[in-house]
Amino acid sequence: MSTTKVRLHTELEIFLQSRKNFYQLLQLLFSDPLHGETLMQIKQNHTIQELLEEIHEGGKILHRYFEHLSEGQINQERDEYNRLFVGPGPLVAPAWESYYRSKEQLLFDNCNYEVRKQYHQFGLQNVRENNEPDDHLLLELEFMIYLAELSIKKIESIELVDLLSSQISILENHLSVWIPYFCKRIIENTHSQLYLGTAILLEDFIGFDLQSLTEEKEALINV
Repeated sequence: MSTTKVRLHTELEIFLQSRKNFYQLLQLLFSDPLHGETLMQIKQNHTIQELLEEIHEGGKILHRYFEHLSEGQINQERDEYNRLFVGPGPLVAPAWESYYRSKEQLLFDNCNYEVRKQYHQFGLQNVRENNEPDDHLLLELEFMIYLAELSIKKIESIELVDLLSSQISILENHLSVWIPYFCKRIIENTHSQLYLGTAILLEDFIGFDLQSLTEEKEALINV
């Protein structure tokens, strides 16, 4: 392998690992709901704090939030998570793609089955398929984590371009389409710095990831 190829593959591996870490962080922040122990672990994780501090508005909000996090805030965040995403009562920010893309805000709409088809192409299946939608935010983030990990394993394989193409497709046709509307509802309806920062971070990262993956794919093709 040429020196140029070795350098590009090394840089690409670092990039792929970094974005996998980011998707894992986002999935954790939107977990159902965050336990106090988890919040304190994030607060004490210096690597995460340094990462957040460098990332635009959402990351800086989260960095400040965790810097000043106290035990008294934890129950408040649990209540806010339920108010935003779970209920009881009308949900402020439903976390299903179909809600934002169907004309009548119905779940199990066409985009749900499009996402399911993508899962099946990689031999994956929602364990509660047909009982819960496949297009929940946490499932889509988990799928991106899986593809990112698979890409790292295939770093020197001709399959890598196809894997990057699959992730670009998910971003273009799904995540980047509905996530801005989802995040807008959170941003406009919460006073929680945790979920405000997380929503801003999610929206910014999805746009950044789509652009970066496209550029990395083109660079790989042109080597």
